[in-house]
Amino acid sequence: MTYDNWLVIKSELANKNPPSVMIIRDKMKSKLGFTFRHHKQWEGGMVHCNEQIHIDFYDEKKYTMFLLKYSEYL
Repeated sequence: MTYDNWLVIKSELANKNPPSVMIIRDKMKSKLGFTFRHHKQWEGGMVHCNEQIHIDFYDEKKYTMFLLKYSEYL
């Protein structure tokens, strides 16, 4: 997922959940069913930064619900 798409999803999740869910990884894993990883890679001699978000799901039902809610951003 691109970083820009993640920012939109993250803001919606932040509005629907308490701040601790987005900050504490264990709470995010238990409440939302996933955690995320942010990867940056510089290309062209530090000219362009390629940013990606990887989401690791731990609950099949919450994964399906995530896809239903946020598939337009993926």
